[in-house]
Amino acid sequence: MLDVAPADDRLAAADPAVPGLREVLSPLPLVHRLAPGWRVAHARVAYLRYKPGTSLVAGLVLTDDDGATSFAQALALGPGARAKLAKVEHAGRADHVGRGAVLDERRGLALADATADRHLPGVRRVLGAADAVVTPLVYKPARRWVARQDRAGGRELVKVHQPAGLPALDAATRALTGLPVVGVTRVRRRRGIVTTAWVPGTPLDRLDGPGADALWARAGGVLAEVHRRPRVEGLARVDRAADLAAAVGAVRAVTPALAPGARAAAERVRGTLGGGEEPLAVVHGDFSADQVVVRPDLAAAAGGDPAAGAEPHAAAQPEVTVVDLDRVGLDDPVADLASWYGALVASGAEAGDPERVLAPLLSGYGAAGGVVEPGRLHAHCAAAVLQRATEPFRRHLPDWPARVAHLVAVAEELSA
Repeated sequence: MLDVAPADDRLAAADPAVPGLREVLSPLPLVHRLAPGWRVAHARVAYLRYKPGTSLVAGLVLTDDDGATSFAQALALGPGARAKLAKVEHAGRADHVGRGAVLDERRGLALADATADRHLPGVRRVLGAADAVVTPLVYKPARRWVARQDRAGGRELVKVHQPAGLPALDAATRALTGLPVVGVTRVRRRRGIVTTAWVPGTPLDRLDGPGADALWARAGGVLAEVHRRPRVEGLARVDRAADLAAAVGAVRAVTPALAPGARAAAERVRGTLGGGEEPLAVVHGDFSADQVVVRPDLAAAAGGDPAAGAEPHAAAQPEVTVVDLDRVGLDDPVADLASWYGALVASGAEAGDPERVLAPLLSGYGAAGGVVEPGRLHAHCAAAVLQRATEPFRRHLPDWPARVAHLVAVAEELSA
């Protein structure tokens, strides 16, 4: 019998059109059954993407008998499974680097190595390189794969996207040139591979010592500089209406009872912000404390690992560096501040008044010339929380139903 959490069991029971849901949500028996030769001792779901009545895709972290970890994906498919499984099988046969793919056609199930992800062909190219030591860090099936890459010339960060969905990094780089942001060193569009400089240090979300507030303020100052940059051709405008509709749909998919509250919050946000009348500026698009890397010496002084202060870094490295330029675009600048708030609340931080929670960030932002209207800040924070409301499910946290409910409630309160 599968050891399935009660919330997962309820989700599976409500969707008989996808019969393999339970097996994907408790993946170790599935891995043992389909791929005994992989010698997996532990399997953990790290990422989920769900379309009711259609499919569940899980990003798995596998640990083998020797303690080494690797990434794979498991798929539970509903109607039309045979055609979809044929594509997975074809991609598995083309995988000359990893473990390929194995199928259970009767149950509509598949297990595939990250190297057999047909949407991310660049993964095989990166791992097949003979001149680098590659350490995978993040895998979201069909979306993104991230790794550290060590070469004779130094360390880099490499990301693989769907080639057709490669971010507009040329425009982002042109827009933010001269600011303390991560540098893009190579782009291979045909394979969806983006290589950036490795930034030594500690993400700001991991620091809570006495110097953390000053670093939040510094991040706010950098953000104000981002918002003053002139617009450049190639930057897309954020479609907030579409993003809110997608957020409501995601809540409806995993917790249908919460959909009315999510929909009401989204409608109030749209009413407050207006339709297409908001100010536009260059924005980071996914601004949060984990997207700001603090220089090693300052990180050690602000409550980080004391050993971090000894980490080598260039003499010219800024105090803070903003990373991950995948979503740079045009939007109301207040949305970036709200994004920081949304990420905090989604990670479990207290959901208090945004002006109080963001006080150090707003202080630095205002000192650098940024202007914030409180009413718009609250509305954008409601949107940011709502758009992250299903993150506990996507990350497959044990208490995801309660966490999703909490985030929807926070969005409702802020929007009101």
